[in-house]
Amino acid sequence: MRRKCQRESGNALVYVLIAIALFAALSMTMGRQTDTGETGTLSDERADLYATQIISYAAQSKQIIDQMIFTNTDIPDLDFVLPSVAAFNTAPHIDKVYHPEGGGLMQGRIPAEARTSAITDPDPGWYFGRFNNVEWTATAGTDVILIAYQISQQVCEKINEKVTGSTVIPVMTDSIKETMIDDSFYGAGTNTDLTTDPGDICPACDKMSSLCVQNQGLNAYGFYSILADR
Repeated sequence: MRRKCQRESGNALVYVLIAIALFAALSMTMGRQTDTGETGTLSDERADLYATQIISYAAQSKQIIDQMIFTNTDIPDLDFVLPSVAAFNTAPHIDKVYHPEGGGLMQGRIPAEARTSAITDPDPGWYFGRFNNVEWTATAGTDVILIAYQISQQVCEKINEKVTGSTVIPVMTDSIKETMIDDSFYGAGTNTDLTTDPGDICPACDKMSSLCVQNQGLNAYGFYSILADR
């Protein structure tokens, strides 16, 4: 009986050592797949995954905006105050996009691998607001714009491939931040209407409610979605 127990204990130890070795091998393989430090690029699969996540968050945000408008929040009354701001918890909350008693939208996050940091004013991230007019919309009123700012070129190409069927990224003749981000989020400059006629800031943006674009002269990319237009 003792020999049998010793043999079983020995076998169990072997199994444990094999499991540890397999886990270590798996960890190394996953590390190679996710490590982008050597090449500075993402794998095609991960770029595709991040593109899908970004597009999905924009779609979720649009659903929430549509629901708020359907339940009698007028577009000019939409409040984009962030949870980190003191006024976030000051009633009333019904028109606040991020508040649980309003739209209930979770604040978006762009994975570190999918971001770039060509500019720090503002930092990479999601920006949402009603501060600007897009030329092709029905009126001169301010439209609701959401943008994933400073995403990687690879992810930007994947997004456009899904949205337009092409990986081509249009280049704007004005900065992304001044046309698609509320000027309260950055230190210098003021918002400029997004003109889309031939020869204007972004002709490729004409009639495009969602598109990934590039800053002129800067290695900065942004995926915008016009979620409510007037």
